[in-house]
Amino acid sequence: MEFTLWAYQVTPPYDDTLYFAENEADCRRAALEQRAELKANDPEDYEELGAMALYEFVFRSMGAADLVAVLNDDASIIEACAVERKLVGLIAD
Repeated sequence: MEFTLWAYQVTPPYDDTLYFAENEADCRRAALEQRAELKANDPEDYEELGAMALYEFVFRSMGAADLVAVLNDDASIIEACAVERKLVGLIAD
């Protein structure tokens, strides 16, 4: 079984930290909320913040071997179960 999740870059332009949501609207909303918070709290850092990549991920269900690899820190859940990642847009103000 496969399912789709959406994610955005928490710290653009790097993909080491992603925020996931069940649908595109919730993902976009969370990214815009993060951007508004950053702008309010630290306008100087906000000026340097680039656009956040928005991705559509397709994941497959985990099998026992996948679960063992993730639990033992041999693989991330993305490495173990993502079958597709597609850049679908950029989030900026």
